[in-house]
Amino acid sequence: MKDFIRDFAVCPVCQKEFSFDKVASTSIKISSYDLDLKPEYRDINVSLYSLITCPNCYFTFQEKDKDYIYEYLNSLNTEEVKLFLNKIDKKSLPEADNSSSKSHEFYATQLMIAANIYAILGLPSEVVKILIKFAWYYREQNEEEKELGILYYCGKIIEKNYQTFSEEDYIFSLFYLGYINYRLNNKKEAANLFDYLLKNYNNPTNPYLKAAKFLRGELK
Repeated sequence: MKDFIRDFAVCPVCQKEFSFDKVASTSIKISSYDLDLKPEYRDINVSLYSLITCPNCYFTFQEKDKDYIYEYLNSLNTEEVKLFLNKIDKKSLPEADNSSSKSHEFYATQLMIAANIYAILGLPSEVVKILIKFAWYYREQNEEEKELGILYYCGKIIEKNYQTFSEEDYIFSLFYLGYINYRLNNKKEAANLFDYLLKNYNNPTNPYLKAAKFLRGELK
């Protein structure tokens, strides 16, 4: 059975069609989770293939948004995105690669571009999710200082925007704000955030509430 499936997308900015490889569901194997629910994959690092990039203009977006990325774009922010993409020195970047042999170097480039694009599109909760994957990238590279720097920045975005999030993203973001404070040794603030979540939400199937309960126990 194949590990990857070939799919196609149309860039919403330049209208060019391009192909990309995505991991087959049967090949997604998780051995464990970190304290912040970062999955530890066996064999294939699925996160590496969560972003796709138009080879023509470098517009980069989450593969999960492939069928409705157009809904986030309008005439105004499309022009802002084009201005951003035109400022990128593409000659200094790795060649766009959406194949199964994508390099970690290009994945880091995708994360940087996508975070900026989703910020332009006015989607701060998605920016946070992308930057968390960027922090995971640096964790995998054993670059803790860079990981913590990105987590700190994520925390600032969450603090500014969390009250506008859907309930699902609200729980997600407050969990991560607690985790970020935990990692930055702000244990009292982390405990307060976890206490708030556990007091106000009671959903035994929500993975972030379960993780918050575990981390709260670690802070006693």
